[in-house]
Formats: sequence, structure tokens, C-alpha cells
Amino acid sequence: MTHQYDDLQRQIDELVQIMKRNRADIDGLTERADRAELRADAAQERADDLEARSMIDRELIAALQADGVLHQQHVAELQAALTSSRTIGAALGILMASRNITQEEALVVLKETSQRTNTKLRDLAQTLVGEASTGR
Repeated sequence: MTHQYDDLQRQIDELVQIMKRNRADIDGLTERADRAELRADAAQERADDLEARSMIDRELIAALQADGVLHQQHVAELQAALTSSRTIGAALGILMASRNITQEEALVVLKETSQRTNTKLRDLAQTLVGEASTGR
């Protein structure tokens, strides 16, 4: 009878140890998920800020054009630059979230890939954003 009790106690002790390890793993995963969520929130805030600044920039461009300070060609160039800037910002956010890296690290990744593939940064960013939006 003592042998059965010892065997049962050993099994219980093993289960307790497994549960402790699982709890530690779960806690670690929860912490990582919380950090990822904070980074995603920060990336969304940056995207919202870029959107707000973009609207202000567009309004400024329209005002300068209305005042005759900017010609139509300059307006088109500025609007293209604003669009590229937003797309690059979105691509940086995607890299930051998917690779768990900082904004600076994401910019390095984007620049190095652009140079290595001989692709313009804005074109690479557009491809990345397009693939992310289609779920590839």
C-alpha cells in the first residue's frame, strides 16, 4: 500500500511541476503579447499622427496653390511625396509589428532591402503595404 501511495505522490509531484512550468510559459507568452500590443498601439498612433500631418500638409499645399505660390506641377510633386511618405510609414509599421523591432531597425531593413534588390524605397514600401493588405 505504501508503494502505491508513494507512486501516486510522485505522479502528483510531477504534475505540479509540469503545471508550474506551463504557468511560467503562459505568463511569458502573455507578457510578450502585451508588449506586442503596446507596440501595435504605438504604431497605430504614429500612423494616425502621419495621417493628421498629411491632411495639414495637403491643406497647406491647397492654400499655397490658391494664393498662386505653387504651380500645378509642384502641387503634383508634393502630393506624390506625401503619398510616398505615408506608404513608407505604413511599411515601417508593418515591419515593426511583424518582426518585433524598433522604427529605426525597420528603416534599416527597408533601406538595405531596397539597395540589395535595386528597388526604389517607395516602390518596395508600396509592395509591402499591398501584400499586407491582401494578407499574403
